[in-house]
Amino acid sequence: MASHYCGSRQMTTPAGPVHCDIPALHAAIAPSSALKRERRALYQLATELLRGGCPHVPDVLDPDVIDSPLARNRIGDALAGRATLTCAELIGISAVAGVRSCCQELPVASRPEANNLLAGALNTVGAELRRQQAAFAPPELLTEADGECFTSALGVLRDGVALARRVSPELIDDLLAHVALVGVIDPRRAGLFVSASPRAFPGLILLKSPRSSIEVAEALIHEGAHQKLFDMAITHDLLNVDSDRCSPFHPPWAPTKRLWPLEQTLAAWHAYSCLAWFGHDAGVRAGAQDVGADSLLPVASERSEILGQWLLDKGDYLGTDAHMLLNGLIGRRPRTTRTTGSFSSAVAVDYVVNTPLKFRRCGSPDRVLVGRPLQPPQLYWISNDAAVLLELLGQKSFDEAIPTFAQRWRMQRLDATDRLIDLLADLVASGLVTTRATPGTGPVTRHC
Repeated sequence: MASHYCGSRQMTTPAGPVHCDIPALHAAIAPSSALKRERRALYQLATELLRGGCPHVPDVLDPDVIDSPLARNRIGDALAGRATLTCAELIGISAVAGVRSCCQELPVASRPEANNLLAGALNTVGAELRRQQAAFAPPELLTEADGECFTSALGVLRDGVALARRVSPELIDDLLAHVALVGVIDPRRAGLFVSASPRAFPGLILLKSPRSSIEVAEALIHEGAHQKLFDMAITHDLLNVDSDRCSPFHPPWAPTKRLWPLEQTLAAWHAYSCLAWFGHDAGVRAGAQDVGADSLLPVASERSEILGQWLLDKGDYLGTDAHMLLNGLIGRRPRTTRTTGSFSSAVAVDYVVNTPLKFRRCGSPDRVLVGRPLQPPQLYWISNDAAVLLELLGQKSFDEAIPTFAQRWRMQRLDATDRLIDLLADLVASGLVTTRATPGTGPVTRHC
């Protein structure tokens, strides 16, 4: 089984190589260091808001914990309302990865306890394999308890990272910055499994015990691309509020009934684009690098083009950063069908912030993380202007806040009011702000 997002290889006609500088495009949206900082801030604030079951959680979680796929899984479940977070569930990477098994600074699950601690991820992969009739025994990790089998796999893994860094150093380092842990699946229990990034365990990559360094390099590029996009998805604007209404995509290389939602299609396109870049650098099309029969490198360019063309028609459902990715990699912005129209609503003088909010400024000039302490908590990324407005509305009325923004934006009061209406519309839609009608307030028309 290849990654959940991309499918397996069937088509064999390669398309042209990717010419865009993918790491530079990623950095134009947010450098890896900024993405990691914002991701950590999100999980830190989430843990603080979920502190009911963790009264002794430290004010700043150690990177070993806050980057851990195990801890992120439990925090995610609690945020989704599926579980209550307890301190004992904030398990660090070091609980499953020994220092000696680190692969060029990439932690590898090596401790015998890893199979128990990562059982949830392994069961997810096993269920998908059974659904595809690709395996019938639950997958298991190779660990230090497997002696030479694990040592040999670790050696090939190290060779694969080294190969990727020789071929595409900027790309592999850009992607591996978002990988927290690698687990090697015992080939005797892998069936047709190749590699995967279990969605519920962000930062974790699972791959079948590799036979060659090129297999490792491809798997890390493929799954690292998914990890990169996931970090973008939770910190930036990839999908808009209407994305769930988008019609699914049928990949022509997949079984007839296989349909991909928009999120999966975007992730597959991004992964195939990264694979096409790496395959071009490695000389796969020119025959300079031999690959296995299951490799996706020969078909990556063609598939990225097919997926990209489909996504170009879905601009109404994609966020601004997804538009930027498509424009950078394809050279065209997604099409949108929505026309500018007037939206009429009563603008109440009295806007109310009903719930005390927590604000985190993470070092980016115009991005603020806001936490709303509900059950379960809600988290939002908003502009700095929107954050300032929320803070003011917690102390004064909308009318009293207008002079502050007129001065802040260096414009007349009427112009500042019009601009604030746009900010407020998004805040009201999110639920961060509610309105309380004021007598004598008339309708104001805004354009959206």
